[in-house]
Amino acid sequence: MEAYAVFSGGSAMRRSYRVLAQVVGAAMLAGVSGCVMQTKEHPRGFPEAASVETSAPASPTTASPGPGALTDARARSALLRQDDLGGAWAGTQGAATWRDGLLKGRTDPPECQELLDAVYAEDLLGEPKGGTAVTGFDDDEYGAQLRYHVGAYDRAQVDARLDHFRQLVNGCGEFTITGAQGQEYAAQVTPVDLPGGIGDARQGLRLIVSGDIDGGDGGDGALTLDLATVRVGDTAVLLTHGGLYGIDDTATREAARAGVERLRQVLDEKERKKRAKGMVTSPSAGE
Repeated sequence: MEAYAVFSGGSAMRRSYRVLAQVVGAAMLAGVSGCVMQTKEHPRGFPEAASVETSAPASPTTASPGPGALTDARARSALLRQDDLGGAWAGTQGAATWRDGLLKGRTDPPECQELLDAVYAEDLLGEPKGGTAVTGFDDDEYGAQLRYHVGAYDRAQVDARLDHFRQLVNGCGEFTITGAQGQEYAAQVTPVDLPGGIGDARQGLRLIVSGDIDGGDGGDGALTLDLATVRVGDTAVLLTHGGLYGIDDTATREAARAGVERLRQVLDEKERKKRAKGMVTSPSAGE
């Protein structure tokens, strides 16, 4: 499969990020303990704890998947890989601190709260019906983070949820988020067009949260977060891509395209093995 390089140039932004990385060292959340120093210093808001590819724990109420379902092992093989993203990306060091600092808050009206909660929890697909897996990547130049989920879901439920969240996006263009410490941030939500022809249903949005994201250090800034969901048959992927210093406009779309293509390869291989097994076990003609 052709690897997609989804993070392109922008030397000015990279230089700006590196300058910011040198001067921003305080944690975003009050009371957050200091990060363990690595050989390369990371700016505030950069992921802190180590993390690797994982499978989400199976729900105790979820029935065991049948032989043809997407298992945890197949879901892991359908995850995005570093080669799909380009040289600027590496395995994640953990959830970025801006997730709690900027996305965990209160807002009105209720439908905007529902949207904010779903974005914070990365819960737009509903309850999985089979295997699931999740992985993450960090961009070491821009300080952006990309998280990728894949799993088996009920197609009707996914389509209904995507339609519901499409309505929420259309109805929550602008609102105010009040953080845990009483800080107020301006939020803006806009649709994001995903590549045509990928998947059977899709929905994308961009959330921009702006204000004093430096935690009282005097400078306003903004978090830019893209979220994309794509259904492929009875499976679906969810992708988030965000950062405090801007993100590449094409990265979300190309990562979604690469992820769906990898998922289709896994599903096609599963179908080929299923057909081959049927040919072996079926009686020969005329017997």
